[in-house]
Amino acid sequence: MNSKEVLKMFQPASLKGGSSTPVDERLRYKYFPFYLLVIFLSVIPIVLFEYFYITFFWKEPFYIIFFILIAFNIVITLYLLQFSALLISSLLIIIVKLIHNPNIGVFKRNLNNKEYKYWNLRNMIKKWPLFIVATNPFPWLKNRVALRFFGTKIGRNCLCDNSWISSEFVEIGKNVIIGMGSTILSFGIEQEKLILKKIRIADNVIIGAKCVILPGTKIHEGAKLNSHSYTLYDQELKKYQIYSGHPAELKKIGNEGQ
Repeated sequence: MNSKEVLKMFQPASLKGGSSTPVDERLRYKYFPFYLLVIFLSVIPIVLFEYFYITFFWKEPFYIIFFILIAFNIVITLYLLQFSALLISSLLIIIVKLIHNPNIGVFKRNLNNKEYKYWNLRNMIKKWPLFIVATNPFPWLKNRVALRFFGTKIGRNCLCDNSWISSEFVEIGKNVIIGMGSTILSFGIEQEKLILKKIRIADNVIIGAKCVILPGTKIHEGAKLNSHSYTLYDQELKKYQIYSGHPAELKKIGNEGQ
């Protein structure tokens, strides 16, 4: 089996957009009410805000102020919707985790497997907030803020705005640079198996553009992964070393501290 075939096994068919929350088509309609519930609950604060805005300003002598503040109203409404969606979704995720705490490992990708069903349910709950945050004019809000609501750990001074990061089982350290179009996958689908493994990226790591980090990868401090490379799952990249290729292999020994 060549490297392209290995990588293809980890690219789920349901990954057709920019969503880091794929859902099995067989479960999509079953869990769709949860998606609608998140939308409904996240809109309630908007309705209340608009009600008070109109009640307060749509009267003498505030008509002019009402129209002057419309632009601010739109901006506030946008961010209020995003924040409320993230908050509601994260609270629902907490409840779901109390019912069934997620585990890492290799599981059967069928509808009778609890891990697979609850993984899809968590993804469905996250879809709406991650979708609307992705439309934000400030792109860093999705990866640096939104993903933290769902337990993804991203350290300070991390540049990852144009990368695709799974919404769980990911831990990224400080001063990490993740290149444009790179993908951090804490899950993989290999034929009839679902693979969930935690990804750990230590401080001061540099990942080039269009790289793929597969489940279970550990990248130690100061390591570098050249562009257009990918790791194998459970692969370990050592401190201050440079890796490249398909799959990534050690290319050059760096000097610690540089």
